[in-house]
Amino acid sequence: MDLKELEEKMKDNALKEEKLPRQKHIVVNLPHGQKDVDVCVLSNIQIGLTGAHMHTAKEDKPVRINKLKAHIEELSKNPNARVFLGGDLFYFPGGTMETRELYSPSYEEQVEIMAELLMPIRNKIIAAYAGTDEVKIFEKDHLDLTQMLMEKLGLADRYCGQMAEVDLIFNNEYTNYNPKAVNMLFDHGFLVANTTNTVAKKTEDLQKKINGKDFYFTSHYNKLMIEKKATLIADNGTRMIKVPNYFISVGGYRDYANRLASNRNTSPSNTNNGMFRIFVAPNPDRNNVRGHDYLGEPQFKICQEFVNFGKGNVKHFDFDLIEEVARVKEENILIRDALIQKLNEKIEMINHDNALTVLSKGYKAEQTKEQVELAKRVKQEIRTKEKPLMINENVEKGE
Repeated sequence: MDLKELEEKMKDNALKEEKLPRQKHIVVNLPHGQKDVDVCVLSNIQIGLTGAHMHTAKEDKPVRINKLKAHIEELSKNPNARVFLGGDLFYFPGGTMETRELYSPSYEEQVEIMAELLMPIRNKIIAAYAGTDEVKIFEKDHLDLTQMLMEKLGLADRYCGQMAEVDLIFNNEYTNYNPKAVNMLFDHGFLVANTTNTVAKKTEDLQKKINGKDFYFTSHYNKLMIEKKATLIADNGTRMIKVPNYFISVGGYRDYANRLASNRNTSPSNTNNGMFRIFVAPNPDRNNVRGHDYLGEPQFKICQEFVNFGKGNVKHFDFDLIEEVARVKEENILIRDALIQKLNEKIEMINHDNALTVLSKGYKAEQTKEQVELAKRVKQEIRTKEKPLMINENVEKGE
């Protein structure tokens, strides 16, 4: 084979090569007036794992199916819920094709079961992306199960490949009925992370891949973690604005991320999945400027809070009240500082006066003693000098 033949072969292989889509960008315009959205990521399910690996020293517990079904039911009743399918929905048992079919239901059966589970929340699914097991299935058996699932649900256009970029557009009274976008990036992740620090580092690294997002989600590590940081961006070149970024890792529905982890010194997975209530609120700190008009706050702040299942319908947001509380708090801080300053000045004055009093008393007592001794000596000298004078005077007077 010469160079020309090699180049032709490379072109042919590039055209024939089947690849998983890299990513897709989806824009979601929320209903007019909706103030918040409850984002839930369903991942780490591996529905095909039934515990069939009997001849092993490792724990191979299947999905916590009752918890998963309960969460899906609550999501179906939550009008503000939006669901993301975060990978590892299916199970790749390894081995040959024949042994794989022995250890778990067929791929087609797994897709059917997963579609049956998700049908009650079909209209709430915004995006789906592949996980580690789906990638292995694609590479070994040339099937894209996530794509098959989304087609089964009638949501083929919401399949994103390996990563999802999603923009949620809010338009409500808190945004003054102007569209405000919340930009999110969803990625499954890679390899393992047995400590929270490692999970945080890998989730933070998504910002290096694609910058400018408000939320970064990972769904592979089976660890629930929420981290908030801030990024400084230029505001028309005049000053820097402090903008929050959220880095979130979600849990799953299996006790261990994989069979190998079950008999090693690693912490179990987090199966307490929940929802992330996301909203855009007026920023009470927007008028705070620091550093000679250098560092400021944005007019609107993107916020989140974690909501456990079972409490998803609790609504307690009143941003007008929040802003009023912030204003009163700021006034109270100013009053407190003024009172503290006056009190410190008064204390300083009292300390000064007391110190002068003590010093003057001590100084007066000491001087009085010296003056007494000096007065005695002076009087004695005066008497000594005055006596001859008196005698002389008497002599002169003829006495």
